[in-house]
Amino acid sequence: MEIDSRPLADQIEEKILEYIRQEDLVPGDMLPNEARFTEMFGVSRNVVREAMSRLRMLGILQSRTKRGIIITEPKPLIGFQRTLAPRLLSEKTIKNLMGMRIALEIGMTDLIFARLHENDITDLEHILEREKLLGLNYTSIESEQEFHQRIHQIAGNDFINQLQSIMYPVFAFVKTNYERYLRPINETLEKNKSIVTHRDIFACLKKSDADSYRHAIKAHLAPYWEFIQQENENDN
Repeated sequence: MEIDSRPLADQIEEKILEYIRQEDLVPGDMLPNEARFTEMFGVSRNVVREAMSRLRMLGILQSRTKRGIIITEPKPLIGFQRTLAPRLLSEKTIKNLMGMRIALEIGMTDLIFARLHENDITDLEHILEREKLLGLNYTSIESEQEFHQRIHQIAGNDFINQLQSIMYPVFAFVKTNYERYLRPINETLEKNKSIVTHRDIFACLKKSDADSYRHAIKAHLAPYWEFIQQENENDN
């Protein structure tokens, strides 16, 4: 019989999850207290406490006054969101995250145009007006986030909005390191007159032209795509 060499807290965390599944517990149901699990699993109360603390951090458990510990509906990406630190990630991981973001931006086109309303156009127009007042040659990280976040909100999908907040630090990391990663790429795109701005994307939305929007958003993210491709070639 193979011996489980994982830390006890890891094993107890898994056993509590297994208990939830076996008992068919759902959000709102109560969970046994620490003392009960200590007895059930034959470990110290400190180990159980650590395991349950992890599950609270993941949004699976919650302590309620006068009710004890209850099951809650977890947010699928909350653990990832709390641990994502771009400076701790390898360039390969950053490239993979960027690729996912690009696929998301292009792939949600139909969702956006199915739910696009006049108030969305108005809000985006206000964002562009603020950009113009700032006189930005290159869109700031904050403006980039505000514009794309507003587009993601149009799609009306909470999961997409959560992914946006997770991807933002990765794009911010690259833009902060502009000289190293993006300047040569942008200079080439400018020379070829292939830079696509927020205003170009907005024009497609205003015309309700989904196909043009799909091409525009892909071209807008071209610097990141080129960065991914260059690094992939170097890896090979």
